[in-house]
Amino acid sequence: MYIVQKQRSFHILFAPKPFMIMLKKNAVFVILSILSFLSSSLKAQENNPSYSHYATFKPESKESLYLRIENLNFAKNNEYTGKFAKGATFFGYILSPKLVYYPTSNLRFEAGVRLQKYSGLSGFTNNTPVFSIHYQANEKWAFILGSLNQDDNHHLHEALFEPERYFTDKGENGIQILLNSKRIKSDIWINWEQFIFKNDPFQEKFTFGISANFRLNNLDSDYALSIPIQSLYTHRGGEIDASDDNKQTISTNLIGLSLKKKINGSRLKSWEIEALSFSFEDQSADAEFGYKKGDAMHLRFGISTKHSNLKIGYWQGNKFNSLKGSALFQSMSSFDKTHIRKERSLITAKYRIQKTITKGILIGGQYNLYLDMNSAGDLSHATSVFIRLNGDFFLKKLKWN
Repeated sequence: MYIVQKQRSFHILFAPKPFMIMLKKNAVFVILSILSFLSSSLKAQENNPSYSHYATFKPESKESLYLRIENLNFAKNNEYTGKFAKGATFFGYILSPKLVYYPTSNLRFEAGVRLQKYSGLSGFTNNTPVFSIHYQANEKWAFILGSLNQDDNHHLHEALFEPERYFTDKGENGIQILLNSKRIKSDIWINWEQFIFKNDPFQEKFTFGISANFRLNNLDSDYALSIPIQSLYTHRGGEIDASDDNKQTISTNLIGLSLKKKINGSRLKSWEIEALSFSFEDQSADAEFGYKKGDAMHLRFGISTKHSNLKIGYWQGNKFNSLKGSALFQSMSSFDKTHIRKERSLITAKYRIQKTITKGILIGGQYNLYLDMNSAGDLSHATSVFIRLNGDFFLKKLKWN
């Protein structure tokens, strides 16, 4: 194992030939992004609109049966350079047809299937059943058991949770508690990823997460001051399996401060400043990430107009890693475990666009840039386009019992 020490001076050098090859390979995605940018009816959104499918609870739908269609067609191209992540291209769709039934005004059942398909493969990558029970205790609290609400990947920062896991991983199943009040929005969940029986040759796996946002100031103000808090604990182990693998427990956490200002009577609709602090701890018996503990910070400034949303930031990491986060932010390479850099410095940029075609159908795209300040010429970027479809079709009134 070798550790690359922090460079004390930063020189940004771009190699013309590799850079031109990279641009040509990504030309289709860039053109689509530019065309979307020029559209006059685009509307900005703070979160990842493509990964939002969970239906709003409708208490007025008591004893009603619906057919619900949730679909995401996606194309994402990662052009990653450097020694921390390898690029990849994804074309495909995720389709979830299901039946939705409200036996009462505060209870909902969903049953269907989640079909995951990549272009170029003859079959489905994953074909898993979907079943959930959603209990809406009141206007603020909700309880879900079974298939979980994964909207916008629980609003997790990409350093904690890689966004493309939405279409590379299986759907989440477990237990979830949601709070949505005027000042507090929180999501607490357990995703049980691997169940075991006695003497199974593999370990159980699960993820426990908390994602919350606390509004501090007056709700009527044009300024919104809030504290985001996020925690992700991943565990691999068990007591009844027959596996000799190392038991693993990884925790990654975020706490920060966000100030957003709404602007009236201007083409610029809002601006936002974020200061985010991260921590990482490997509580496993044998460390698997080079370091047992680490930390990081991410400072970001964002602007929103009627047509677009842009965030530019600076990332400084010190021995930071995350089991499920984007490999670009980590201290240990995702494909070469011997390559470790204690400190990481990145300039980040994210541009997001979207357009509503009609109710329930959305088209959009995103362009990300990552400039590694510790490696000359290490410029990574990713471009994605998507079409999201959510539709509810009333079938009949069906009395419970």
